[in-house]
Amino acid sequence: MTGRYAKGYRSHRGRRRGSLVLKAIVVVLLLLLVASVLFVVVLGRYVEYTDAGVRLNLPWMQEPEPAGQAVTDPVVVLTQTPAPSQSAPTQEQIGAVELTPQQLAEGTAAQAVAQAGGNALVVEMKGLSGALAWVSQSERAAELGVNAQDGQVAQAVADLAQAGEVYLVARVSCFRDQALASAGVGGPLMTQGGNIWYDSAGYRWVSPVSDQVRDYLTELCVELAQMGFDEILLEGAGFPGLGETYVLATAENRPEDRSAPVEDFLEQLTQALAGTGTTLSILAGEETVMGTETLTGLTPALLAEYAGRVWVTLPAQGEEAYVQALEQAGMEEARQRLVSLGGARTDGSWTTLDDLGGAET
Repeated sequence: MTGRYAKGYRSHRGRRRGSLVLKAIVVVLLLLLVASVLFVVVLGRYVEYTDAGVRLNLPWMQEPEPAGQAVTDPVVVLTQTPAPSQSAPTQEQIGAVELTPQQLAEGTAAQAVAQAGGNALVVEMKGLSGALAWVSQSERAAELGVNAQDGQVAQAVADLAQAGEVYLVARVSCFRDQALASAGVGGPLMTQGGNIWYDSAGYRWVSPVSDQVRDYLTELCVELAQMGFDEILLEGAGFPGLGETYVLATAENRPEDRSAPVEDFLEQLTQALAGTGTTLSILAGEETVMGTETLTGLTPALLAEYAGRVWVTLPAQGEEAYVQALEQAGMEEARQRLVSLGGARTDGSWTTLDDLGGAET
């Protein structure tokens, strides 16, 4: 057996020397790879590739920047395009011409105001029935079904506001609202016998005590301000003062102190309109301005504090008595803040409004 395999096998003398050289080459390549990665990570941000070749800009090799020339990020200044100025600032005299929503939608409003010799228009945006002349975003308006069919009037108002040629006044019937009364929101007001009360024109009223009613009216007025109206004229801004008011029941929604809930409403609305640039005005009757009635809850003091203007029918003897009553209540520049109903061309502000359906309070 020994002789048979003597020439076929040799003793083992270890691996060949070439394998050690291969290992050394692999190690060197790995070291070069690691070095390249470190170079890119650590020094890569200091490498600059130029037409002349690769340049290494190490921090200690750079020249210091001259004093007073520190490099900073650029400052971006944001500016807003100023809103167009109004042709009739709130405390200047106005000649307000009553127009219908249809006239606004037809685009003839500005011409109608000019032909009547005025510089302002007034349009009923919320009527006695509760119907709106625009599509409100208020959920309450959708529930009541009082929204307009389209947005033509709102677009016309926005266009006029953008042009800035006509002063814009929105009429808003407040607590005299058939839709709210029918839905049982904040009313209706009741008689002492437990029946629904109607005013002299056959309309029902809701209560200024109701938070739901006050919030709803505030929502609507804010939308009108955002639409572009310069002034909001409140009608029926308190409890009813016309008709057989002696049969009205004194109850939780018509307390003995009626000025407190009315003031709460006017204060809430004033705060909501703050910063909009929209003037809040109130339609008032003679007895309200003179402070001789207690039915509505409106007082000369409330007019002085919250009304930018007071729209009222001036007596035959002139406006002096009204001016004195409002000034005594604390109103500054009372003469300039009166608007005469009925189109009488006085030295002050006037409007062609002469029939508000008994809405005077």
